[in-house]
This record gives sequence, structure tokens and C-alpha cells, in this order.
Amino acid sequence: MKTNIAFICLLENYAKNVAKLLSEKLEMFYVNVEEMVQFELGDQEHIKDALGADAGDKYIHDCEHKVVKNVTSFENTIIVIEPKNMFDGDNFDKIANTSYIIYLQISPKYFEQRCKYSGDYVDEALSQIDFTEQDKAFVNKSDIVLNCSTFKEQKAVKKLMKAINKFFKKTRARKA
Repeated sequence: MKTNIAFICLLENYAKNVAKLLSEKLEMFYVNVEEMVQFELGDQEHIKDALGADAGDKYIHDCEHKVVKNVTSFENTIIVIEPKNMFDGDNFDKIANTSYIIYLQISPKYFEQRCKYSGDYVDEALSQIDFTEQDKAFVNKSDIVLNCSTFKEQKAVKKLMKAINKFFKKTRARKA
């Protein structure tokens, strides 16, 4: 049974802010996978220096998978995970088995503006992939898609609450 909510968003800070606000509103635990990996590993550059680049990258990658596996054992949790980790190996399947996936969709224009002025971290590898292709993949993999291109975080949470209620009403109607 799914008891968690996981967010996909190309803007890390936006996703974190919306997830934190939603977790407060729904009285759910909040976890950020990247922050947990950072806590587990500490200085990742030191690991690469000590083990060598290839072995260090493998060690970090293995740690990311362990953190995702651990997070999927949580209940009543809102999970924020970067797309690169969400879609790495079998991570998506692990998360999708325990979580409803919410995609905070943004337009390319809003993406550029937000990155320029908000300090949002953007994974360079993802930003080089065609924005439209990423968007299609995320829409297809998500339970709920909320277009957030014009929403500040507070407004996104209000819209998200409506979308979640609508989703569960549809889900209950299908089961009946």
C-alpha cells in the first residue's frame, strides 16, 4: 500500500519548498534524498580523492541507491528526489511501489527565469536533455501533474491539495 508522496521537479529548491509546506499541512514527515546522501557521505570530493574518481563515483552511486531503498521503507513521508536519482536504475520502481508520484511541471520559460533569479540548483546533465522529452517522461510516470509555471510555493500547495483530493476521489470511484 502506498503511504508516501514523492515529488519530481526540475527545480530542486522549488520542490523542497513545496514539499516542506505540504508536509506541514498534511502532518507528514519530510525527507530530501540528496540531503540524506550528503549526510551519509559528507564530503563527496574527499571520497573521490581517497578512492579515485571511478571507484569514488561507484561508491557514491551505491550509497544513493541504499538511501533510496531506505526511504522507501518509510511511511507517511513526503519525499523529494532529484530526477537523476529518481530514474537511476530501479529507483523509480522502488519509489513508485510505496509513493504517489507528483510532478511539479514548469514551462521552459519559467525554468530559465527561476534558475536565473532564485538560485535553484539545476543538474547540467538534465538541462542539456531536450526539455520537452523530459516533460513527457515525467508526465507519463506521475500519478498527479500540477502545472506550476505561474505559482509561488504557497499557491502551488493550495492547488496541489485540490489535485490530491480530486485524484483520490477518482481512485475511490474506480474501486467502487
